[in-house]
Amino acid sequence: MKLDKVVKILGFFSFSASRIGAAAMFFMMCLTVVDVVGRYVFNSPILGAFEITEFLVLIIVFSFLGYAQAKKSHVTVDLFFDRFSKKKRTVVAVFNYAGGIALFFIIAWMGFEKAVESFHTGEKPLNLSIPNFPFVFFLSYGAAIVCVEFLRDIIQKLNGTNGKTNES
Repeated sequence: MKLDKVVKILGFFSFSASRIGAAAMFFMMCLTVVDVVGRYVFNSPILGAFEITEFLVLIIVFSFLGYAQAKKSHVTVDLFFDRFSKKKRTVVAVFNYAGGIALFFIIAWMGFEKAVESFHTGEKPLNLSIPNFPFVFFLSYGAAIVCVEFLRDIIQKLNGTNGKTNES
């Protein structure tokens, strides 16, 4: 299999997660509108709207991190980076991506452990009967997607390609 196909296949994960994040954002927007109207017009807010919003924010953040990395949308400061030779820039970039993999791997791993613990204990928010573990699993999944994106970046950097993807 060609390297380009592998990179495209890996990019599918962040693209798919971004669509989940967009749906979560839309749902959160609708929930907030209905909650505000219910609270101030009918004096009857939605029970657990705050907790549902917390869960949706988690989904939104961890679904867009990988996609933002794929599109190179994060803020970067390259004060000295542009003065390096191409080889030094590649080394620094690969080192940064490897550090990102290490950090987000730890987040994914610890999130997975917390999700398993939450599954076994049946942890739930006070006002809802929704279990916490699916959302913590999503945190772990989103962090793993960021790791995959950093791995894609390393592959592209070592292969000599730009790294900006427009296909997803």
